[in-house]
Amino acid sequence: MSKRTVKKCVCHRIKFEDIYAVVIEQNIESLDELIDQKICGAGCGMCHPYIQKMLITGETTFAPGDVYIHAETG
Repeated sequence: MSKRTVKKCVCHRIKFEDIYAVVIEQNIESLDELIDQKICGAGCGMCHPYIQKMLITGETTFAPGDVYIHAETG
C-alpha cells in the first residue's frame, strides 16, 4: 500500500473505521442507509466507492484509487 491512504469521508470528517463501527452496531447494509442517516457520503461523493468496498470487505484503509483499479481489472 502506498504511504498515502484514503481512510475517511472528508465532507463529514469521519474515519471509515468509525463508519464501520456504526455499520456493525446498527446492521447497516448500504451506502444509501448511511447517507439517509447523515453519517457520511452526502457531500462530494468521493468516498462512495471506498465505502461500498468497506461494506463488502470490512477494509477501512485504502490506497488512493484502489477501488477503481480493481473495478477495471475485474
